[in-house]
Amino acid sequence: MKKFIVIVLIAAALCALCACGEASLSEKDLSLTVSGVSVDTGADVAALLDAFGDDYAYSEAISCVYTGMDKTYEYPNCILYTYPDGDTDRLMELYCTADVTTSRGITIGSSREDVEKAYGSTYTEAGVTLTYALAAPDDLTLPASIYFELQNDTVCAIGITSAHRAE
Repeated sequence: MKKFIVIVLIAAALCALCACGEASLSEKDLSLTVSGVSVDTGADVAALLDAFGDDYAYSEAISCVYTGMDKTYEYPNCILYTYPDGDTDRLMELYCTADVTTSRGITIGSSREDVEKAYGSTYTEAGVTLTYALAAPDDLTLPASIYFELQNDTVCAIGITSAHRAE
């Protein structure tokens, strides 16, 4: 009986340490496939613009955090927000409302339950958005994340954010 109790206690401790089936999040989980194009956080935006084409609305503003211009490229089904990194524009955020799949198979139209099965229940919820974030590397950096916008518990938009300096 004592062995049984010890085994149960060890199993309970392991479950607590492993979050009992919670899906752990890594950088590779923050990848999206948009219109057949693989997009990772922090990507060089020039390659994405080549892949997505010229059918976008463009805007820019002087960056409040970085040296250079923050730029926005708005396509019919996705928006790319960038930040300057020397001579390269990096992806800060990608927001998609159609033709997008996560690395774990979630798409527009997936249910909240599908998202929780794929990514676990360790998310922050703000209004209609579930956000799964990696740990921030320091106090001055916002963490990389993937988020799901829901309408009636159905995914209507998916986005990723890169780790970037906070204002």
